[in-house]
Amino acid sequence: MTATWRAFAWLALLPLHSAMAQVELSGSVALQSEYRYRGQSPGNSGAVPQLTLNLDSASGWYLGGFASAVTIGEQTGYKLQGYAGFAQRLRSGWSWELGCSHTAYTQLHTNDFHECYGGLSGERFSGRLYYAPRYLGYPAHTVYAEANFFYPLHPSVNLIAHAGLLRNLSKGVWPGIPATSRYDARLGISVPLGDWTLQLAREQGQDDGMRYSWYPLHPSKSWSMSASYAF
Repeated sequence: MTATWRAFAWLALLPLHSAMAQVELSGSVALQSEYRYRGQSPGNSGAVPQLTLNLDSASGWYLGGFASAVTIGEQTGYKLQGYAGFAQRLRSGWSWELGCSHTAYTQLHTNDFHECYGGLSGERFSGRLYYAPRYLGYPAHTVYAEANFFYPLHPSVNLIAHAGLLRNLSKGVWPGIPATSRYDARLGISVPLGDWTLQLAREQGQDDGMRYSWYPLHPSKSWSMSASYAF
């Protein structure tokens, strides 16, 4: 077992030994017009259902999972992601977190991989830095930095923005992994309707020709829509 895997297992088990009497369950279900991952779409365009579940303890430990239908090339299946970590609020109102995740694809387990991350978040901003020792199952060390921004334009309309940069720290060429780096960005609006949220956004990814295995050619710019229900 590698050091990264030991860290992930440690983070996953620790919440079970915390004060579980003060654990809160939350989650959401969503319908996304198209599944995109860090600026690229793995298959033909089409709406996909998604599910997110979170367990948060009063002490700061959390555990969760994400599932989404996904088509890789012509192979249909699911992307399953489990994660665990620790978050703590600072006196300034900001929060920091550390955690690890494992991602699995039911139709293509050779692309399974795990990452560890650290981040900061405030009222309207959040950022994370991820490290993967074997990105998408290949012997490539990568880091991915992302920043997310939220701003209320109106009581019923919010501006949302995302910027990400994937950096390859290894020498070599693998499907979907840039030779040096690749960016992705999103700008849109969200409309909260009680427990529902509707989103419309413009997506842009850098087309460097390094697509993931079996990913078809897609425009670098596209529109995306989603509807989600939080519980």
